[in-house]
Amino acid sequence: MKKRAILLLAAMMIVVAALASCGGNGNGSGGGNTGEGAGNTQTNGAAQGGDSGAGNAGETNGGTGAAGGKAFTIRAGAWFLDERSHQVAFKKAVEDGYKKLYPNATIQWDITLGSTYFDKLKAQFASDTAPDVTFYQKLDYAKAGNLMDLSGEPWVTRMSEAAKKDPSLFYEGKLYGAPGAGNIGGGIWYNKDLFDKLSIQPPKTVQEFLDACEKIKADGKTPIALGFKDLWTANMFLMNWLQAYTFPNDADYGKKLYDGTISFDDAVIQKVYQHVDTMKSKGYFNKNALSIDWPQSAQLFASGEAAMIVQGPWMPSANAENIEKGGYDKFQIGFFPFMDETGKHSLTFSSGTGLGINAKTKLVQESKDLVALMLSPEVMGPWLEGEGGLPMFTDIDVKFADPVMDAVKQYLDGGLTLPYGLTSFIPTSSANAMVDVLTKVVSGVKFNPADLKAAQDAMAKDKATVVLPQS
Repeated sequence: MKKRAILLLAAMMIVVAALASCGGNGNGSGGGNTGEGAGNTQTNGAAQGGDSGAGNAGETNGGTGAAGGKAFTIRAGAWFLDERSHQVAFKKAVEDGYKKLYPNATIQWDITLGSTYFDKLKAQFASDTAPDVTFYQKLDYAKAGNLMDLSGEPWVTRMSEAAKKDPSLFYEGKLYGAPGAGNIGGGIWYNKDLFDKLSIQPPKTVQEFLDACEKIKADGKTPIALGFKDLWTANMFLMNWLQAYTFPNDADYGKKLYDGTISFDDAVIQKVYQHVDTMKSKGYFNKNALSIDWPQSAQLFASGEAAMIVQGPWMPSANAENIEKGGYDKFQIGFFPFMDETGKHSLTFSSGTGLGINAKTKLVQESKDLVALMLSPEVMGPWLEGEGGLPMFTDIDVKFADPVMDAVKQYLDGGLTLPYGLTSFIPTSSANAMVDVLTKVVSGVKFNPADLKAAQDAMAKDKATVVLPQS
């Protein structure tokens, strides 16, 4: 709060208290695991003007909800709305559109970047201080009764067939979240110009992948840029490679891991760690892999210092923006998925992200209107372009300028595509333990299968927290 004169300060305190009573479920919106503290980004203004297309947003009420013309603050939570241009534009479009519906409303963005957001959100739900509207992952929140049943909302009829089969949105036959961007969950993006120069074709087998890395290293480049300071990138790397080894060979692999008929030190899982061990020993990763975050690793890729990077579908737009801002030489980006020794691969395709409403919000209609606005073609369409996400609504058509998206679609159509990954069958604590082993190997410690016992122990302890995929 800016410093003001003492008399105005007293008046402001009265206004803040009034807004808190009219707003969502609490006024704490900070970072960290307790829901308070540093690390939180808030945008507390809504610009006037702009056509949000709210009329297509699911029959919003035009500002005649419970709050009517009264001033109120509604909170929206997320972990990914950073300062990239398309994210900033998304927030502004939402603010502009909501201002038309509720002229005296303020949207408070409750943002904590990265995986710590989920710890914070869990704590906020437990203390009744969660945002009114929030993006989320996993069905834990629906199982715990934290999210409102949205099965009857008008926008449900706009959902694509893929969205209707997305297990991350449904629990016990009810819909608890609107789909976000339909995406592949991650894969390997590469500098196509460099690959062409070195006569490297997109590898189809592990051996071809390792051979490509060797050629790149011999050319004086880093084969793969890692930013494992952000542990979610390590998780993405590991789980995407495991996806290629597990489900194509055994459709029930995830369920067997959950049931205990397959253990975490299974030979199939060990293979991926052994490949990482080999890559580390041959110098295929950047030396500072554990001390830089994903934006820094993306800079290595954009600058041409690294030939490949493992990231999500937002990479093409992020790379173009990094090249422009950094003044680097432009290059065409390419894509291929992780693979096993025989050339099998598997991609996940789902929203992976739900947009839900706090079951205890005091702003029910206002929250429904905010969600509907976010899902409108005019707001979601441009955001999907920036995210590299495929639409999960039938009335949204996204035109991708980068031809790499055609390659992504070809891999989706030409291999095993599933709406879930291995993490849908194991507790977060087990996934974290597996990532710990990965980072240990990337640090230079030789892989030891015994280290996976921690993941097995976590499964035994936290199995009850797993909400299996449902349709």
